[in-house]
Amino acid sequence: MAFWNRIRRRKEKQKQQETTEILSQDKAGLVDDAKVPDAADEEPVRLSQEELAAEHIIPKGKAEQKRYIHDCCESVKDCDKQISIAKAEYAQVTEYLTDIQKIDRIAGEDRESLLELCKRIQRLLQERNQYKNRTFTITERQMRRFDRYQDDLIDEIKKMYQNEMYQKAIDSDIRHLEAEKAYIRENQREIIERQDFLKKLARGISVLIGSLVILFIILYFNLDSNMTYPYIGTLALAAVAAAVIFTESNKNRYEIAVSDKKYNKAVELLNRTKIKYVNNISVLDYNREKFGVKNAADFENLWGEYCKTKEYERRFRDNTEQLSKSNDSLQRLLDSHGVNDTEVWLVQTYAILDDREMVEIRHDLNQRRQKLREQIKYNTDTKEDYEQHIRKVVEESEFGREILKEVLDK
Repeated sequence: MAFWNRIRRRKEKQKQQETTEILSQDKAGLVDDAKVPDAADEEPVRLSQEELAAEHIIPKGKAEQKRYIHDCCESVKDCDKQISIAKAEYAQVTEYLTDIQKIDRIAGEDRESLLELCKRIQRLLQERNQYKNRTFTITERQMRRFDRYQDDLIDEIKKMYQNEMYQKAIDSDIRHLEAEKAYIRENQREIIERQDFLKKLARGISVLIGSLVILFIILYFNLDSNMTYPYIGTLALAAVAAAVIFTESNKNRYEIAVSDKKYNKAVELLNRTKIKYVNNISVLDYNREKFGVKNAADFENLWGEYCKTKEYERRFRDNTEQLSKSNDSLQRLLDSHGVNDTEVWLVQTYAILDDREMVEIRHDLNQRRQKLREQIKYNTDTKEDYEQHIRKVVEESEFGREILKEVLDK
């Protein structure tokens, strides 16, 4: 009895030790999880130019060619839309740069008046800032940047949130489509291996059948035996093997054809998704540069600080009338020299007084124009690439012109 008690106590002690180890591992796992950085705060890895290059296929058959031409036409429409949006923004930025050149050409008494007005406006603005005595985190430079777009900030924040969510969806689609391509290729490789195995099996069975026939002939002539049933069995074996191999071979060929169609469809979807990726990334980068923010959350926080600051500004309007008169005088002066957007310079008088600030604004505008040129070039090249492939399919296919007419008439 004492022996069995010792065994029972030993098992209970062993269970206690295992429970303690499991609890220790769980605690360690919780600590490790706490150390893992939040993936939402990390900048997503961007695709390289090679990865973003469109992949084109050679469609076979009228239905597949029609679908391919339709998808290419849709991609061309997407490119045209993005080009139109980018060109409109490019024209506005160019207008700002033209205004800077006109301001730089102001000379003589008008130049002195301009500088005097800007100094007066700057002094009034500094007085207003002294009244505020604020403790907000938003910088004066960011305030000036937001002042230019204060009527559109809420909509721009919503758009940035939507674009970031859309970017995550695009990234997910690209990963899914790349995985789908890899899976299809692996499946095709397996089918080819099965087909090769069937060929080897067919050769092996052929050798076996031939060997049996030779053996039966030798036995027949040497032993004078009745080889009818062995012959029949061998022929039956050959027929069954041939039927099985033929069936499996046809099945493999069908699966390869279906797999090729799936792969082509995945490539087409991936090409269109890459276009969306580039355009959405370009829009996000441009708006982040335009508003001087890191992301939508940072944009929203800065906007909140901006609203609080503007609220304090409204409480101190002792010098409003004087500032209003100075602004009117500045606008009339700029308007007389052909400046298109005179209002924007009411919050950028510091740049008229300081050449370094004007250079900074010009540099900022040139960077924005460069980004827009890159976006326009990408969409133009992509559009021409798709148009070239449409022409290629139309010229090489006997149904090409008919298919193109049907697609364009829709």
